Amino acid sequence: MDLIYRKLQNLGGSLYVSLPKIWTNKYQLKEKSPVALEIRDDGTIKIKPKIEQPIEALKEDVVLEADQYVIWELLKKSLAGETNILITSDKEINRALRKNIRRYVNRLPNTEVIEETKHKMAIQNFGYKEIPTKKLIKRLLDIVANMFEDLRNDSLDDLHGNFEQLRKFYFILVIHIRTYLRTGIYISSTSDFTPLEAMDYRMLCEKNQEIGEILERFNPSKGTFDFYKETEQYFNEIRKAFLNKDDKLAYFSWLKKDILFKKAQDIMEKLDHDDKDNINILLRIVQNCKDMAALI
Repeated sequence: MDLIYRKLQNLGGSLYVSLPKIWTNKYQLKEKSPVALEIRDDGTIKIKPKIEQPIEALKEDVVLEADQYVIWELLKKSLAGETNILITSDKEINRALRKNIRRYVNRLPNTEVIEETKHKMAIQNFGYKEIPTKKLIKRLLDIVANMFEDLRNDSLDDLHGNFEQLRKFYFILVIHIRTYLRTGIYISSTSDFTPLEAMDYRMLCEKNQEIGEILERFNPSKGTFDFYKETEQYFNEIRKAFLNKDDKLAYFSWLKKDILFKKAQDIMEKLDHDDKDNINILLRIVQNCKDMAALI
């Protein structure tokens, strides 16, 4: 991948940068051609041509501040027909507010939280056919990461709520993959993957779903809590490797499974029967994580 450097230009008080001609020619872009800008948490911006998207899909997000009025504003905007709503905050959005937002979003027809970080929640109203497949996979991984955190913080209501979200998104993902493998047609106009990638995505998400099912029923004990946190960290490494397409991290994460299995054996020598059972349950998660790493 070649890096191309440009200097920012000032025009009318706003900063601009020119796009490489080889890129604009490749995608037949010209003045007023639509493009999508994705602002990432690592400080980078990704630019994609949106030539395949209908004009109505290019509407800007409605941005709401994550304050005490945000639920009311969310309901008003949703019922007024807004399809893309972004809730943001300079500070971390607290757990209680996140829970309330999720609860009300679940009550709205065809509406989902499609992206979530510490400082924002992206909400979209759509039919399942309009959800990009790769965004579905990201959401599935994010939900399981949230379930790990919920269980660690003893937030069982949030844990069960996230599990219901996991089941819903996994069902939609299966529809996407099955339809493509049977017909060769993408359900979402923004999907783009090969048959081999489709199979890998399906197996990766199946392993992710199994981890969610284990977490939904798991009850960590004091004697196993440290190993639980290591298992959570291991999952997040796999998640990061997939989202960043980091083959190197995926490889080293794949190797890490044997280290965790050895550590678990050493820990179990000092534990009672119930704690040993808990460690064995966590090792099922570790094995699933290794299997996911092999699919990246």
